[in-house]
Amino acid sequence: MVFQSIKHIIRSPYFPLNFNVENMQPNILLMCKLLFLLLVVHGFLGYISDPFLPFLRPLDTVLNYPDIFKISIKSLFLISGLLLLFNLQPRTMSIILGSTLIVMLMASKPMFRNHLFICGCAFLLAGLTQKKELPWLLYLQLSLVYFGAATNKIFEPDWWSGQFMHNWLVNSQENQFYLSVSALMPEMLFAKILSWSSMLIEFSIAILLLFRKKHLLAVWMIILFHAVLYTMTLFRFGHFFEDIVIILLIFLIWPKFKSEVYINRNVRPFFRPLVGLYFLNSDIEYEQNQVNTDPYWLKVKSGNRVLFDRGALIFLLKFTPNFYLSLFLFDQLIRFVFNGTIMHGIQISLMWFCILFFLPINFGSKSAKKVVLDAS
Repeated sequence: MVFQSIKHIIRSPYFPLNFNVENMQPNILLMCKLLFLLLVVHGFLGYISDPFLPFLRPLDTVLNYPDIFKISIKSLFLISGLLLLFNLQPRTMSIILGSTLIVMLMASKPMFRNHLFICGCAFLLAGLTQKKELPWLLYLQLSLVYFGAATNKIFEPDWWSGQFMHNWLVNSQENQFYLSVSALMPEMLFAKILSWSSMLIEFSIAILLLFRKKHLLAVWMIILFHAVLYTMTLFRFGHFFEDIVIILLIFLIWPKFKSEVYINRNVRPFFRPLVGLYFLNSDIEYEQNQVNTDPYWLKVKSGNRVLFDRGALIFLLKFTPNFYLSLFLFDQLIRFVFNGTIMHGIQISLMWFCILFFLPINFGSKSAKKVVLDAS
């Protein structure tokens, strides 16, 4: 009875954990909600102020009316974000969020941050994306992000010589890993390797993102590139790392059909309702024909595919909003409870665990294989 009541609440069209809305794809809506929560958690509201050295000169006229700009931007950001969370006109609210964020950045040169501008564009383009079409505007945005990053480096001599990387890791970061490895190599060689590989990877990602068949490769290149960078430097560049990971949700192609889930009867009864509750906001149904002798503990049918055990669990997690919300909340909890080396150690351990678990590699287990059903 309790389970059914919770299910009824979650399926309410205005409940924040419901991502099946009429005019927005579930993964795009999830991306927008997570980006909004990320900005709130990182104190974005506190940074909003009246124009100061704006990029757009007409914004100087707002200074004739103190606090009007600040209050208006804060109100628009907060109200549109809350309405987005409750699924009220999510596309419109995303456009307002993105526009608000971009206008705020244009109003103050000292406040401008690349990762905030990327968030603003993501909101705006998400709102402009129809539910039944691929989010090509967002694909293009992400491609431009990496193309811009690569071209900025290509035309800087210090990147080719490795001097920029060396100065940043030695003088700014005092990075012990870099100091230890570079000491074993000829002078500046490790800095050049890091610099050249960064330019090559970023440019490759920018190109691959333009081709749909290469999206999986591009996504894993992005994940591994930033994971290695964070592991080596213990630095996230504001919340750029989180922004990119959240924006990668645009590459999920949400299943068109309900998935059927089978949990073997041999699985302890204690876990069965927990699994059902965790995947409650996923579009799934549970099979009734369950046999004790089945050799697997989890099976998922989706369209013409049948997945078992690890493969089935990966599929369920990929298309379960609660999974991404759990990662987000756990990451924020780590930031709140710990700091310094302990915080980074926990975050990096969790990050690599998830990467190794989700890597599209068959480790020799039959459960990871995908079975295509006979059309007959």
